[in-house]
Amino acid sequence: MFLLLGVFPAAGQTFDNARHIWQVFLQRDVDAGGADRLTFVDLVTGDETPILVAGEHYTLLDQSVLYFDRVANRALLAEPDGSTHEHPFIQPSPDTRRVDWLVSPDKKMIAWTLTEGSSNALTTITNMAQIDGENARVAFTDGPRDSIRALPVAFNADFTMLYMDFQPEGFSDFLPFPQYAGLFAVNVADGSWSYLPDEPSCFCGAGFGSGLLLRLKLSDNLNAFDLHVYNLAGQVEQTIPAPPLANYTQGGDVVISSDGKKAVYALAQVQNFGRPDQSVRTVFMLVDLGFMTQAAMTEPITTYVEPLQWTEDDGAVIFTSRQQDGTWKISLQDGQLARVADATYLGNISDATPIS
Repeated sequence: MFLLLGVFPAAGQTFDNARHIWQVFLQRDVDAGGADRLTFVDLVTGDETPILVAGEHYTLLDQSVLYFDRVANRALLAEPDGSTHEHPFIQPSPDTRRVDWLVSPDKKMIAWTLTEGSSNALTTITNMAQIDGENARVAFTDGPRDSIRALPVAFNADFTMLYMDFQPEGFSDFLPFPQYAGLFAVNVADGSWSYLPDEPSCFCGAGFGSGLLLRLKLSDNLNAFDLHVYNLAGQVEQTIPAPPLANYTQGGDVVISSDGKKAVYALAQVQNFGRPDQSVRTVFMLVDLGFMTQAAMTEPITTYVEPLQWTEDDGAVIFTSRQQDGTWKISLQDGQLARVADATYLGNISDATPIS
């Protein structure tokens, strides 16, 4: 079930070789009560430590896994030793309807939003802090709005801007890929905000990275997506035309490589949505941001799978699924999609103390 560091090297993290490293895997709905299993695999000793949790929104920090316990209605941290405890400063109040959070790729900053009020009068309060809670402040307050909430999506490189989205309440929980309706930027210094270029837009996928916003928008024939590339520093836009695919109208999970030269995203064709005979065909689109082209990486597969991260010096992509357990990988050299684990790979964490 679980694989070694050579298959899943750390992405965006630097680990001291004198410290323990754990790979973290997830298996969903493993017992009659619907619990999930988190497993920490120690790459120094080979030991595996499983924890049963009633969680959602699993997010890796440097040394633990942050998740929301849907039974306790609390944000918890799971540790590699098998223990769990409450997060010290991200917690709902009695009036909170939901909690959303965002961790920066370098694990240094966190933003979290508390949504409160009734469905026709939602208020959202978004906070930012260093990962240890230092320099906490309210970054943005919005509302009340009718069935619209705000949530954090990405940071800019120096954490002076927080990118967010105005999200229709309740829709995203039923969609295969994250979708965004009205992306905007918050100036962290004073809380002022403005829409990003050409926003609000369609309820479609997007991705941030290397100073870029990649935004999917339905093509004129409504059969697929054009990909709009915005340089957020220079407010420059280029458009990559939609691929010649018919009725691929679900897309998202845009992941930009660390060097800003490539991106990948998932594109799905869904027939008989929500019915017992529903069928899915998913392809992965590889985007060349130098030549401004996009093309399918693989033949269609019959399930939802989405990109998780680039790996192997941006020469391969790891994929997971929100609908089923498992981890897949594509190398750009051969373009073959291979299942490499039965559990869902979440990433790597390290110990705070050196190995004695």
